[in-house]
Amino acid sequence: MKKTTTIKLLFIAFVLQASFAKAQSTYADIYNIFQANCVTCHDASSPAGGLNLIAPSSTVYTSIVNANPNNPAALARGDKRIKPGDPHRSYLLRKCQNGLDPDNGLFAGEGNVMPDGGSAVPLTNKEIELIRQWIYAGAPQTGLVVDTAVVNQYYDGYGITSVAPAHPLPTDPGSFQIHVGKVFLDVNSEVEYFLKHNLNLPDTLEVNRIELFLSSQSHHYIIYKFLPGAAASFTDALRIQNPSTGAGSSDGYNNMVSAFQASRNDLLPPTTAYQWETSTVLDLNHHFFNSNPDSVLATDVYFNVYTQPKGTAASIMYSDIITNTSIFIPNTSTNVSFSSAEFDAGATNMVNIWLLSSHTHKYGVDFDIFLRNPGGSTGAQIYEGFYNSDYTFNQGYYDWEHPPVELFDPLLTVDWRNGLIQQATFNNNGPSNVFFGLTTDDEMMLYFIQYTLGPSFAGINDITENKINLNAFPNPFSNNTNIFYELKESANVTITVFDVLGNKVETLANNVAQNQGKQSVEFDAENHPAGIYLVSVNIGDQVYTKRIVLTK
Repeated sequence: MKKTTTIKLLFIAFVLQASFAKAQSTYADIYNIFQANCVTCHDASSPAGGLNLIAPSSTVYTSIVNANPNNPAALARGDKRIKPGDPHRSYLLRKCQNGLDPDNGLFAGEGNVMPDGGSAVPLTNKEIELIRQWIYAGAPQTGLVVDTAVVNQYYDGYGITSVAPAHPLPTDPGSFQIHVGKVFLDVNSEVEYFLKHNLNLPDTLEVNRIELFLSSQSHHYIIYKFLPGAAASFTDALRIQNPSTGAGSSDGYNNMVSAFQASRNDLLPPTTAYQWETSTVLDLNHHFFNSNPDSVLATDVYFNVYTQPKGTAASIMYSDIITNTSIFIPNTSTNVSFSSAEFDAGATNMVNIWLLSSHTHKYGVDFDIFLRNPGGSTGAQIYEGFYNSDYTFNQGYYDWEHPPVELFDPLLTVDWRNGLIQQATFNNNGPSNVFFGLTTDDEMMLYFIQYTLGPSFAGINDITENKINLNAFPNPFSNNTNIFYELKESANVTITVFDVLGNKVETLANNVAQNQGKQSVEFDAENHPAGIYLVSVNIGDQVYTKRIVLTK
């Protein structure tokens, strides 16, 4: 069924009681919950925790939103009574949420669950959810920030949950978990949101692994890092991206950390890490959809962050999104292909690629990435879109919902003055022509790249002197191919073929003494399966690589 582009996202949503039906703001509903359940302990004469909830509405608001808790343990954790945009740092919610969010309970020294006392009745799930979703909406004092009917529908049994149960917290020293959710979505809808997350780091972190758990209804999840000083320009509330204009995103004010289109456990190569400074503020971007015609979707995202001691990494891992917006796909049910190049003639460093992954919407039928030759022609293919999601075999088609993620081991060194070329093919059998856009009824053409910076070009008079003109012909090939290269001087040469997982397949030359000049060696692949292979030529302390494709 075609998804609507009208967004009905629920930060807070349900009818609490008939007495709340005429409330003028979501906060008024929450204040009424406090009046009905909490004022026995939080009265004016001897308020528990120094919190008087029987005071006028505006006074209570000032005393809870962005206000420090009296509890020493919660204060030491950096919590507020209510922290706009962050339920997991809102002590008041953790006190009363009564297990609704299993990983947001109370810690040692933080007292008992509220409401407390012999005759106290715990808040209902709907009441707890109202508070949580109000927090995600930025905890405003005015305005109805919730579609109450949808969350009510979910808790009345007409809903589906995307990720459950909660994923265990990591136990490695220095590791931690970030959880966003639940976020609700009405039937036949899709949404893309951004959420600012301040890490409050005491020191610079080196992150060497991110393990992310994503629902099958998710289109993508991207972790961004705000540029220095940029986070202050964005609200603490969960921000909905306008599907027509892109408003609500932090595009232009961030750098990408990592992108996910399915659950994945990214362990970075040894000696590399993402660097998160003490001032780091993340911006978390989730695009998901609910194609169910009669059930509300509630989605959670969990990701575990693993760290290593500062100063361990020899290289910082960088990330980027390379986009081609100049696409137009007519609804003619025929293949239409587009190519675009990304390079920087003024680059000062080689680029060592660790990860490549592609991204289209539902009309994408192929996606390939090539090296770009000097002068702009298409060079060797380094990414094949027909591979499965973990890039272990060629499945014969492009799965746009679970595109391949290719990891290079060893890293693939590219002269970014030449760069890469992306080529995507689409087939539009839908009801109308399609352009580049932000919803799944539009199209996209982009790839994700993660890399370290290699040797500087500074001081190199002629970089071509350091090349050996490594090539292969034919490429792609069906059974065998010839590897060509040129030695500037006599040397001992080792030539090894690896598969895409970095496993050694065959040694073609083992420390063989060769003379200056043009050389070649044959690779007979008759007994090897089809796939992408890496030819590595070692000459002294220099390593040259070439991608070859065995088609069979």
